[in-house]
Amino acid sequence: METTVLPFQGLRYNVEKVGDIADVIAPPYDVIKPEERAELEARHPENIIRLILSQPHDDDTEKNNQYTRAAELMHGWMAKNTLVQDPTPHYYIYDQSFTAPDGKHYTRRAIIALVKLEPFENRVILPHEKTHAGPKIDRLNLMRTCHANLSPIFLLYQDANGDIEQIMQDWTDDNPPEIDCPETFGSTHQLWCMDNPDSNNKIQQLFSAKPLLIADGHHRYETALAFKDEMSRQRGVNTALGYDYMMVNLVRMESPGLAVLAIHRLLSDLTTEQINLAIAGLPELFEVHEIDSLSNLMDKLETFQGKSPAVGMSTPDNKFRLLVPHSPSQDQLDVTLVQDSIISKLFKVETLADHISYTAYTDDAVAHVTESSDRVALLMNPTPVEQVLDVAMAGSVMPQKSTYFYPKMATGYVLNLLNR
Repeated sequence: METTVLPFQGLRYNVEKVGDIADVIAPPYDVIKPEERAELEARHPENIIRLILSQPHDDDTEKNNQYTRAAELMHGWMAKNTLVQDPTPHYYIYDQSFTAPDGKHYTRRAIIALVKLEPFENRVILPHEKTHAGPKIDRLNLMRTCHANLSPIFLLYQDANGDIEQIMQDWTDDNPPEIDCPETFGSTHQLWCMDNPDSNNKIQQLFSAKPLLIADGHHRYETALAFKDEMSRQRGVNTALGYDYMMVNLVRMESPGLAVLAIHRLLSDLTTEQINLAIAGLPELFEVHEIDSLSNLMDKLETFQGKSPAVGMSTPDNKFRLLVPHSPSQDQLDVTLVQDSIISKLFKVETLADHISYTAYTDDAVAHVTESSDRVALLMNPTPVEQVLDVAMAGSVMPQKSTYFYPKMATGYVLNLLNR
């Protein structure tokens, strides 16, 4: 089945109206803390946060609530040309330059486009993680009122020869960016609007035979599928074509600018007996190596990356351990090993939401343990993107929070209207 990736007429902020674009963009809705939301709202009266994270009121009704207010704001901004739709279809080239927690510098190049929605069983768009119902309901309510994609989801594509990136490079070599934003939310941001019909046709053709892997945005993709079906039932298939597509950010899987971080597991609210029994049970499943420091543990853990499963452990007895399974399998994922062999079997944790949180920062993981005697940290290597693809191509999914593609994309550079 063919993959359809199209240029589109993006809805974008009018810099003549809003001034500095850095004042109206925001991080993704699902990583913003309450104090950060308040700061973004104070930064500019038309910051995108007011759309993506509109707040409920005590007197909300079915016709006046956080979702309807977001829609009213968006249409009000369009009416006064704060948000303006591009007159012709574009592919949007989006560069983020950043320094990752490991100290390495990256520039990640993406192409923002529309992708035709396909059910997962068609094997065109591939998931790799399980999702939960709650976030999907929230985003569906927002789509029902705004009829827009307010931010793109993050997809990966394979392109061994770099043909698509070369077309983008030719364009950026010859044209200055329309947006050149200094460091904001941990990275710089540049945006080009590519409206060359020949280049766009080539890109569309090159994507046609490529399956796409969801890196980040599983909930929103499933929400878009549900909304498409809803609108088809309401309006008829032929009058709801705009809802067949959603806005996505596509990054080449082989790109040196693709930074994938580990997501460490933080266990909390454990009993002393749980911790002691789990530690006592380690030798049955693992070679256990006690390591004298966190830095040495992470160095030794890194030597296993992409080669064989291994996990680090920080415990309340102030010890660091490197755990190597007795019978390692090259195709066994570290995240699956941790989930099945350590969290479920040794710690006997069944309800994950009550006991597990996550961080990409090793110092935070160890600080989590030192703050309380009922805690343990499981330190991970990043999941190689090739393994993520293999799992998805096999029709399987990984445990939640298996990958962290760093950094998050900013929201607010381009929006997509669905009811066109």
